[in-house]
Amino acid sequence: MLKLIFEFRKGIFFIRLIGNLNKDSYLIVEDEIRELIEDNHFKYIVINTNYLETIDLTGLNYITKIYYLIKENKSNLILCDKTNKLKELLNNIVPNICDELEVL
Repeated sequence: MLKLIFEFRKGIFFIRLIGNLNKDSYLIVEDEIRELIEDNHFKYIVINTNYLETIDLTGLNYITKIYYLIKENKSNLILCDKTNKLKELLNNIVPNICDELEVL
């Protein structure tokens, strides 16, 4: 199960992923996130993965897909990942922070 929490604060759109990001769960939220990104031209988008319990290869590919979608919309993605594991798996293409407060 995957739960999303959205927040827009100080010009930054936060997406908090809670639970499991896998081949079954990402399909539930895929359209919702895509529409939010395409319909609103946020300058910065932060995806917080600190509350993820598990992520599989499909979930990792989905984050990569979101990254390219955000780039197409001329926005910037920042990944909030205190373990730095996703940063390494994504070959450092996405800027990484440990805590959301760092971006403010």
